Amino acid sequence: MVKSLFKLKKLEISNCKFMERVIDEDEERSSRMLFPKLYELKLTDLPKLTTFCNSTANIVEISSLFRLWIKNCPAIQTFISNSICGGMTSSSKENEEMSAKENYTRMQSLFDKKVRFPSLERLLISHADELVKIWDDQISLDSFCKLKNVLVYFCKRLVSVFPSNMLGRHQKLEYLEVQNCDSVEEIFQVLEKRSREVEEIVDKEEAVPKFVFSNLAELSLQMLPSLKSLYPKMHISEWPNLIKLNVHGCDNIEIFASEFSGIRGTHGESQQPLFLVYKDAFPSLEELELGKMPKLLHIWRGNSQPSNAFRNLKTLKVSECDCLENSWSSSMSFQNLETLQVSKCDGLRYLLTPLKAKTLDRLTRMNVSDCKLMEKIITHLGDEALQDPIVFNRLDCLELHCLSSLKSFCREDYTLEFPSLKKVIVRQCLKMETFCHGVLSTTKLQKLQLTEGENEVEECWEGNLNSTIQHLFRNNMNVRSSKED
Repeated sequence: MVKSLFKLKKLEISNCKFMERVIDEDEERSSRMLFPKLYELKLTDLPKLTTFCNSTANIVEISSLFRLWIKNCPAIQTFISNSICGGMTSSSKENEEMSAKENYTRMQSLFDKKVRFPSLERLLISHADELVKIWDDQISLDSFCKLKNVLVYFCKRLVSVFPSNMLGRHQKLEYLEVQNCDSVEEIFQVLEKRSREVEEIVDKEEAVPKFVFSNLAELSLQMLPSLKSLYPKMHISEWPNLIKLNVHGCDNIEIFASEFSGIRGTHGESQQPLFLVYKDAFPSLEELELGKMPKLLHIWRGNSQPSNAFRNLKTLKVSECDCLENSWSSSMSFQNLETLQVSKCDGLRYLLTPLKAKTLDRLTRMNVSDCKLMEKIITHLGDEALQDPIVFNRLDCLELHCLSSLKSFCREDYTLEFPSLKKVIVRQCLKMETFCHGVLSTTKLQKLQLTEGENEVEECWEGNLNSTIQHLFRNNMNVRSSKED
């Protein structure tokens, strides 16, 4: 019947509770072409599906397939199987008892050298509970070379996403998202034999793989509690066109990115960084979001000053990173930053130094919330000498929420100028005594907002920002005293 469907362009199979295979074929042949016009294939909610096609052919090709979705097929193990594998099930107790790492070399891959997809650009795999390997160490040379979007969700036994011999096939990859895969420890696995496709940099007698993602514009790594690094050994990665990067819920990451400075210097790291890059890393990155990383100490660890890392960053959002060091911003470049949002980072006692604050010339919005130990936003460190005023030229919105230890925006005797500031929200900062101790200029500000939202917004104004903050502090002190009495 497959032969008669040579004009089929779209095939979607869903909610078939007992289906184990889509195609069963007994003919012996060296190669097999399936559905020459098929553009889209969706396999959804097939609880017993173990394979798409059971074939004895050495190569099975779907030449026109553009989009492949495999969603909620928990028993799937391989896309093309032979007659023996086709009868296998994933319920053996022996497999269940072994860890993903122990099973890794024995398990089938979803795609092996029998599979040929020369036109595939979109790939989504989700809720494949038994899947440990997506790609085999050996795959067809003309397959998966056009991949642009790869999304992998809820594959709880998956150990890594790509074999490193697929590196040369990623030149067209534009979007990569990996989420909720409990066992993923790295994005690229280590192969025993180094692939010829891995570009190498030779330093003395050691070789370092170089991962270049020429067209990747967006990368999202979320809820990967076992993730340790992009690649478990020494490597360098380059992201020349990456615009948006989101890393969330990666519990083991201590260093987000570190500058590669030769093999000896990098071996000194107690924890391997997620990304090992050159000092001018992420040249096109505009949006960086880091969240729910309880062990994160450093966003950037660099050996050269000044660093050009993140030089075009426009939006930075950091949340739930309790171990983040107070010097988190000291070696990062912020001259193009427009939005800064920091929340639930309970280890931070301050946010910026005066010299770093002076680089935020393009900043338009700052939001700091729920940082229990933060006492001030700007603080003086060491021998920093500052005579000129700190000017936030474009900042028009400042929000400070639920900062229980905050006493002021800046406690040192600096001159602060906010020529564009129109909106200030201060909410639940009960220890805030004044805004700053130096000269303050807010020429466009005419009110202090005490609540969020558009309806029934509570406001307060005592002529200037310092007087208003001091007035609120006195009121809070009076309320506390009356309650104690």
